[in-house]
Amino acid sequence: MVALIMPKSWLADLKARLASPITIDPPSDHHLGILAFEAAATMARLISIHNSLASPHLRHLRSDMRSQAISYLISPDQPYLLRLACADILSDLDRAADAVSRLSLRCSSPFPRAFSRTYPDAKNGSLMTLVEEFSLTKGSEKRIRKMDKQVATAARLYSEMDTLNDLEASERKMDEWKKHSGPIPMQQQQNTAAAVDNRSDLLRRELRAQRQRVCKLMGESLWQVSFDKAVSMMAKSALSILYRICLVFSQFVHGLPPVYYNMYDSLYSYTPKAKTKAKSSSGPMDSPKPAMYETAVRHSAPLFMRKDDKSKPQEKLVRCMVPPPSTVGSAGMALRYANVILAADKLLAMRSGDPHPQLSDQGEDGDEEDEWGTREELYEMLPVGVRAAVKAKLKECWKKDVHAVADRGVADGWGQVIKGLLSWLGPMARDTERWHEERNLDRMQRFATGPRTLMLKTLHFADLEKTEAAMVEVLVGLSCMCWYHEQRQRPLSRSIHESFIP
Repeated sequence: MVALIMPKSWLADLKARLASPITIDPPSDHHLGILAFEAAATMARLISIHNSLASPHLRHLRSDMRSQAISYLISPDQPYLLRLACADILSDLDRAADAVSRLSLRCSSPFPRAFSRTYPDAKNGSLMTLVEEFSLTKGSEKRIRKMDKQVATAARLYSEMDTLNDLEASERKMDEWKKHSGPIPMQQQQNTAAAVDNRSDLLRRELRAQRQRVCKLMGESLWQVSFDKAVSMMAKSALSILYRICLVFSQFVHGLPPVYYNMYDSLYSYTPKAKTKAKSSSGPMDSPKPAMYETAVRHSAPLFMRKDDKSKPQEKLVRCMVPPPSTVGSAGMALRYANVILAADKLLAMRSGDPHPQLSDQGEDGDEEDEWGTREELYEMLPVGVRAAVKAKLKECWKKDVHAVADRGVADGWGQVIKGLLSWLGPMARDTERWHEERNLDRMQRFATGPRTLMLKTLHFADLEKTEAAMVEVLVGLSCMCWYHEQRQRPLSRSIHESFIP
């Protein structure tokens, strides 16, 4: 029996799941074995990148790039935003390629074993050679469907092994209870023994059935698949995805390897067919490429570049992912500001009387307690600078007209202002929260294949000064709304510090 080497990664907790004897042939050195879960997680990442490059998602991305939040807080420059999106997707693909390279070291076939050298060569300009050599554009959708099925099976296997681990823990607890339980009175001994035996038999039958399910899933999943087959599928998918990235962004992003448009592949059917008939002004080019290919034009490439720009263009693209010093991400406040905005949105829903999912089962007392808790939580999340700016603006409002805060028209006006600001701040805050959740690598995210949130749509690249100014406007408006609603019930006697914050 060949001993399995447990990798030091998030799969280490599976050791307990394999403690029970499972009647299945142990995987050989050429099979994935326990590394099937790492391979499935890598496949899920590749499928996610592939789905994010689908035409509907790209159209949605272009629409988001023209939104008020991104245009105002980040930049209205579309080429710059496209470079950010391309750098984010390419860095995600690089992380998946690193995982494929680690698994390729155990392959015996030449191609998957050399992927650690093939992928950098493809990024440096030999991508089209590999595309034509391995026919990567043919069958790419079929490979994605196969990997999707393998990921789903691996996710079920992981869940069933988790259930098996719980059943085995229950069996061990029952055995320990039998050994160390105290003496049972004679009149209850027979009934208690029968009940314990029944529970024990039921647990053993359930445990036996669960082991059979795990054995069946092991045989159907990547557990028994060879390294060569699994890694070859992932390597070809990674290269075809790189080709797709170049097709989508090469006209706007400098530094990507040159590619040719394939008009007859359904995967790239978004390209206008009119380009297939385009000809050079100097006549047909003498090229060994088929007529169905056409070189991508790089409209954004500068005519004159320094030598270091030519030598390392992709490193410049990766550096785009570092937020500038004047951004929220550089200050490390992206998630915190997102939570502030979401809490303000929740408080606005309470004050406006809109239904809120967390408050649907509570009464008026519960609503009031939850509102005060939200206000206190919101105040505690505010940084010192934002808190001081809010207090200064509140004092200014009080100096102008103290009794204006009890005017319904003023409260309604602030409500409209807040709703307008949160209509574009709220989605960006939710995307920021979702971006952090997707990168926590918990059980729900390891095998997720849906398109991931791009950093472009979060607060990481948002201008810090503009974001804080918008937040101050929202908080001051909420304070005025709170003043109005409270003054309908009691005289105007609360201080500035007691009006919005507890």
